[in-house]
Amino acid sequence: MTNNCVSIEILNKVPFFGNGDSLVNRLRKVSLRGFPNIKIYEDAIFDFMFLTPEQIRSNIYTPQPAVYQPNLDRVDSLFRLFKQKDIDILNLDAAFDFLATSDSGEVTEWTILPPVLERFTIPRTSDGKFNYASMLSEVVRKSIDALGKGINPAIENLEHRNESGSYDLINDGAHRVHYGYLNRGVKVLIISRITNGFPYYALPQAYSSVHVFPERTDTTIDTKIHILEEPAHKLLYRLFPSGGIKSGDVRDVKSGEVVL
Repeated sequence: MTNNCVSIEILNKVPFFGNGDSLVNRLRKVSLRGFPNIKIYEDAIFDFMFLTPEQIRSNIYTPQPAVYQPNLDRVDSLFRLFKQKDIDILNLDAAFDFLATSDSGEVTEWTILPPVLERFTIPRTSDGKFNYASMLSEVVRKSIDALGKGINPAIENLEHRNESGSYDLINDGAHRVHYGYLNRGVKVLIISRITNGFPYYALPQAYSSVHVFPERTDTTIDTKIHILEEPAHKLLYRLFPSGGIKSGDVRDVKSGEVVL
């Protein structure tokens, strides 16, 4: 959501679990940009957990340690609009399909759900670096070989400092996570047992490295460290974070950025 939201209309309350239309059943349909036949969360385990600001800083990782004040302001506006309807977006007990009216009068449909984290293990190389090569499936290897690309060389000299090798990495909702960090915390969705061979597309970075910038600039926008070389770096993008989920379908947003 790129424009300021001035009003909302709740369309549907979506339970987290259930045999019908539930958030988990929607998420099991999520595929990858470069591999649309792969359902990345098809057999995943879903856990909802409230994280305090201390737990956010100590326990989770981010793919992009830059957040932007205008986006935090938009989250604050959404927080207040939902609060008027007795819904706390920092501690959701369900997902909600809703219509958002922007300050320009545009009406768009969205689904708000807890920020999404992926939980996975990254093995080490013998010299203590990130061993992403061992995580790639054969179909990923063939695809990047066809492009004449491979593992991002920028990763080669980075130290793997996590003793357990386990990471809880923000996938979607980074600005709401930081809004929670600045306040009393936030409930998140942690997804584990992700389809093997298709790791998250960006390197985990410690949450302690996050900085708030007054605006997006050329020097702040590119803070992700992709695990694959361009243009292969987008093959592993999860389509859900790029568009959100609406009425059980993965949305295809042509432009703009979701900052919920």
